[in-house]
Amino acid sequence: MRMALVAAAAAPLQAQTPVRITANNVNLRAQPRLNAEVVTQAHYDERLVARTLGEEWIEVAAPATADLWILKQYIQEPQNTIGANRVNVRAGPGIAFTVVDTLELGDPVEPRGEELQGWLKIAPPPNAFLWVSREYVEIPAGTNMASAAEAASADDAEKSTAQSGKTNVRAKQAAVTAAAPVPALPTPIVSPSVPVSDSSSREIPVPPPANLKLIPLAGQGRFMEVSGKLRAAPLINEAPTRYRVVRWQNNRWQILCHVYGEATKFRSLQDKPVRLKGREYWIQGAAAPVLVPDQIEELVIGE
Repeated sequence: MRMALVAAAAAPLQAQTPVRITANNVNLRAQPRLNAEVVTQAHYDERLVARTLGEEWIEVAAPATADLWILKQYIQEPQNTIGANRVNVRAGPGIAFTVVDTLELGDPVEPRGEELQGWLKIAPPPNAFLWVSREYVEIPAGTNMASAAEAASADDAEKSTAQSGKTNVRAKQAAVTAAAPVPALPTPIVSPSVPVSDSSSREIPVPPPANLKLIPLAGQGRFMEVSGKLRAAPLINEAPTRYRVVRWQNNRWQILCHVYGEATKFRSLQDKPVRLKGREYWIQGAAAPVLVPDQIEELVIGE
């Protein structure tokens, strides 16, 4: 069997692009790294607004559910506006927490009534952004990943000019991303939607591994054959397995399945085209099925 991976043209990304969450209890973090503070969580089918799209992390506007913190001494009452130049908004009540936004003199804030050692909990300001793993985000078809940072950078530059030299921390971050070398082939990775659950009881042809938490769905354990590229999943604790099979289609890499088994068995085939045969299971919190393979083979890439 032969495979050819062909890059297709993608439409430019706008500065504000809606994206969709494809799993439940997905962490939104203060920085694009695993040990960053979890500010809030998003849930299946929730829509967020993306600012920048990276290889493993997506920067999104902080949703209304996020609780952020600011030093109360810088709040002017009763109007609830900032009373100093450049006041940091943080992911938690303390200077050790990550800065997720910076407010200026006169900017409004929305207190949420909770105080802790001089810190005041507030609603997210309009320019506060958090980070979510791209593993659990569905990106619109035709999105050009490389254009994201460029669009965000241009948007920040325009805001900076309008505010007469006001420093925008995120503009610098987007500019650094835009200056990085752009790969020849964009690599957005999204997952298909979770199938509709079926509450009726059905016999599973082949018992799944005991640690897979199945959802009620017709056809669990059916035989499956899939071909694509074997890739390691991002190092995030929400990933159901360490490897998955992806395929380039509709201007993006789409996850066909997660691959169950010991990671060492698949390491030699990482980033290679493969064909797998085995049993398919849909599990809780995953937006693509888990394949328990009986057979895996490397494919020859040709024209």
